[in-house]
Amino acid sequence: MDEELDSALSAVPEVTPVTHYFDEIHAAADAARSYRPDIIIVELTDDIQSLGSLTDELSAASPESSIVAVFQPEQLPESVAESTVMIQALRLGVEDFIRRPISSRDLEQLLARRLQRRNRAPQDIGRTIAFISNKGGVGKSTSAVNVAVALAEKHPERVLLVDGSLQMGVCAAQLNLQPRTTIVDAWHERDRLDELLLRELTVGHSCGLDLLAAPRTAIDAVGIDDAIMSRILMLARRSYDYVIIDTFPLFDRVVMAILDLCDVAYIVLENVVPTMQSIRGFFDLLEDVEYPETKQRVLLNRFTRSGSNPGVTEVESYLNRAVDHVIPLDRKVVQAVNTGQPIVLDAGRFSKSARAVRKIALEIEELSASTAESNPLPERNETVANRPETELGVQSGERGQ
Repeated sequence: MDEELDSALSAVPEVTPVTHYFDEIHAAADAARSYRPDIIIVELTDDIQSLGSLTDELSAASPESSIVAVFQPEQLPESVAESTVMIQALRLGVEDFIRRPISSRDLEQLLARRLQRRNRAPQDIGRTIAFISNKGGVGKSTSAVNVAVALAEKHPERVLLVDGSLQMGVCAAQLNLQPRTTIVDAWHERDRLDELLLRELTVGHSCGLDLLAAPRTAIDAVGIDDAIMSRILMLARRSYDYVIIDTFPLFDRVVMAILDLCDVAYIVLENVVPTMQSIRGFFDLLEDVEYPETKQRVLLNRFTRSGSNPGVTEVESYLNRAVDHVIPLDRKVVQAVNTGQPIVLDAGRFSKSARAVRKIALEIEELSASTAESNPLPERNETVANRPETELGVQSGERGQ
């Protein structure tokens, strides 16, 4: 069924689906618990009795997901009318149906019905912001830390910084914190992880920021995968107004999971030619995976015109992309990193770097305000450009049918 569904989805306009396929119910339930999909599609067969246990487990794992049954009339019990089977399925928790072979028109109408229902539901989720780069040493972590601190100063206890740089996280050091728990503990407690436990696994900073620290060693990070990262972020944005994520400079499944849930990703670079060359290739990669340009912001960090460094206009020309934010080179930032005291906490109002950081924080606040007042961002539905993006979970009895 996966190829049939993918083919139908590809023909639905203005939808960017994220799909996961599973043959086994427990694997599907674990994935539903982690990804919290908008729609879970199950295959309806003549074994109507097993449907109840299937829907019960999936609903328990992800109560907000809509369960949709896909069916082929020839596979339904011959002795029972189709309408009777549908009524039984509705009583067992199925909310909608789609007939095989799946047509793009039927699927488009189904998505419209399901997403319209969810868009009418009250939304109370925080904004999720990632700082990414495919180049290390460009100040990505420092930018994430300082933006998170700037937000926390205005929204104490409502901002979470997730150190997703699993192999070499430095956020705790930059905040002069010694966390007793890390993201590894969230993985160990994944079966009972909820909003309350997630908060208990964080360490607080005096500015009002909470930090979920990276693993202490690269070996500890081995078990952290895209599923637990998605679970953490889904829970985090139910508990916090702002979730800021630092990432490892490697485009892997964990980073992809982070981007799937992000409202905006800040792409960090310096005005150094080798870094610019690398970032230009990174833009191509983001395009290949269909990550919307409307969700991307270009952050030119440690900007300096000394020597032969390109200016902002030259950087924009080379990248064929506008630079959204510029943080100038500031020696005091290095001192702040070494002392574990973020620059935005100590810098005066005349600090250009601190002003640039606060400008980014203000943009994030405005994103939250505008979406809350005029066009709310559903959990996995709307991008910055209002392009529908749907998370689908599929639990099928037999793949490839």
